[in-house]
Amino acid sequence: MTTGSTSRWRPGGSSGARGAADRVRLSHAQTRTTVRLALVFLAAAAVAAGWGGSRWLALHLLLAGAVVLAISGVSLMLTVTWAAAPAPPNGWVIAQRSCVAAGAAGIAVGRTADWPVAIVGGAGLLSIAGLVLLAVLLVVTVRRGVNRRFDVAVAAYVAALVAGIGGMTIGASMAVTAPTPSLRAAHVTTNLLGLVGLVVGGTLPFFAATVVRARMNPLVSPTRLALTLCWQIVVLAVAVAALASDNGSLAAVGLGGYVVGIVAVLVWMPRPTRRQLRWAGPRLVALWAGGAWWAVAVAATAVDAAADRAVFEGRWLSVLVIAGYVQILWGSLAYLLPMLRGGGPERLGQGFASTRSWPALVAVNVAGAAMACSWTSVAAVAITVWALDSAWRAVRVGTAHVARPIEE
Repeated sequence: MTTGSTSRWRPGGSSGARGAADRVRLSHAQTRTTVRLALVFLAAAAVAAGWGGSRWLALHLLLAGAVVLAISGVSLMLTVTWAAAPAPPNGWVIAQRSCVAAGAAGIAVGRTADWPVAIVGGAGLLSIAGLVLLAVLLVVTVRRGVNRRFDVAVAAYVAALVAGIGGMTIGASMAVTAPTPSLRAAHVTTNLLGLVGLVVGGTLPFFAATVVRARMNPLVSPTRLALTLCWQIVVLAVAVAALASDNGSLAAVGLGGYVVGIVAVLVWMPRPTRRQLRWAGPRLVALWAGGAWWAVAVAATAVDAAADRAVFEGRWLSVLVIAGYVQILWGSLAYLLPMLRGGGPERLGQGFASTRSWPALVAVNVAGAAMACSWTSVAAVAITVWALDSAWRAVRVGTAHVARPIEE
């Protein structure tokens, strides 16, 4: 690995040298724009769901749009920060997030409006190009880094992107041919547990320590994290292959193995002290609660597969996405939005206070329990409360950078 003192990231002066403080500022600026775009897709998904549109449209705007954009911005930012690497050039970052956003919007609108297959397929290719570009940016960035202790997290991101490319390819084939239940199951599982799940699993052990401002769990080692990642990849591959071939029993084995991997991820997270829990509050609890719902939803889906029932349909899909992944995203943004805004310690404290919401945390977990029990009305009310509270707090914090005041 190269260890020189200068960086080859030079287009337009958009990147700081390795280890330079400017790299963080540049990376945060890139992430703020990407997060803003993710929030737009999140709002569009909420509108689509609230207006009674198809569940497919709301889920696609949420997952292929908001979640993948959040993954794009945050994974690059964390890689720059953890590896002490130069921020990637703005031009490439703009191209990457534009491909993801245009692709997700094109597929959503094109399929809803019944546009020609060629247009929808082109949008799908744009989404795939966005994932490929992100993988390249991550690999090049971490190779230019000084600190290599977090390479396993970047490996998880790249593995997730490979899974996402596979899932999108399956989706594209379904758009031009007659979709089958087995292909749909393979497509959904690859995207949910591969593209999103591997990112979550690769991030939580590190990010939870960041949220509580503590050292990582002493049980954690690069070897153990790498073995956990390899285990998740193998069992996911087994589950997807089994679903594609209509082998419910084998799919249940793969999904059950994936649950074991989720438990391992939770074990590797640091155990917060009472003081840290008081300080981090709901944003930390959301990471743990979201991880628990993630495990519950996949375990229930394994039972469905063993019984030859459709996987990731109905309540467990909703539980996984809302109570699991989106809750983890919510807890992460409750920490990241104030950090990205900047403005010095006082402004940072105000931002953390603004995003600290116990009522919203309770609401999303009530929604998870209600969805698991098929109490649709209760879930709808709880999700509405959570969404309105979160939107209000996000607007209060904002995503615009606040310059740190000059001390006299």
